[in-house]
Amino acid sequence: MTDEELKKHVLEKGTGDNQENLRVYDKFFKDWRSNHEYIYRRFDISCDSKILDIGCNYGMNLINFAEGSVGIETSPSIVKFGQQLGLDIVDMNAEDDLLSLDRKFDLIWCTDFLVHMASPFKFLYECRSLLEDNGRILIQIPLMSIFGMHRSPCHFYAFNKKGLIYLIESAGYEIMGCSGYIRNKPGWFNGIFEPFLQIWGGNIWVMARKKAKPLSDFNSSFLPKWFKL
Repeated sequence: MTDEELKKHVLEKGTGDNQENLRVYDKFFKDWRSNHEYIYRRFDISCDSKILDIGCNYGMNLINFAEGSVGIETSPSIVKFGQQLGLDIVDMNAEDDLLSLDRKFDLIWCTDFLVHMASPFKFLYECRSLLEDNGRILIQIPLMSIFGMHRSPCHFYAFNKKGLIYLIESAGYEIMGCSGYIRNKPGWFNGIFEPFLQIWGGNIWVMARKKAKPLSDFNSSFLPKWFKL
């Protein structure tokens, strides 16, 4: 839908009054598509894809994708708002209930999320079960910073590019590409500085494809009882 159609849809269908619905639209939906068009093109992401959007918030990304796409969110009020827009958003904790989703997806979209998880390896490994053969996962997180900008009371982990790639590969994926894309910056800026931003920028995006078998040797590991192979 066009920007005007999207605005009208959010204002008419949102669960708040007109002022609250407008606030949600302006803060979350407005310009989302244009701000992420670079990433869609960079990683050849088609809006005809069926995606699982983990930590989907109000659904501002989810709303751009095909029927059968699903979002995961833990805030009941935000879940209800997105559902009123006609989106399939499930109220669940991805670390508790991820495998209860009995379906497959072309792409798992996981942005601003992995560093908040108690067990990111377990999460990435479980995501493989929800992907179609050769399905892909997109990860975006803040990079470690000498200025401490990656630090937050709700961040359990910090990664640089090499550390993140190692984790993703160990969980059973093939790296397809990386980007240091900065939202709200023009395409030419990201096009020029992207190789450097992946190392010294504020965040990193990694696209990876599911492999038939994980790299990790679980026979040589000491797995806890709650880790399900």
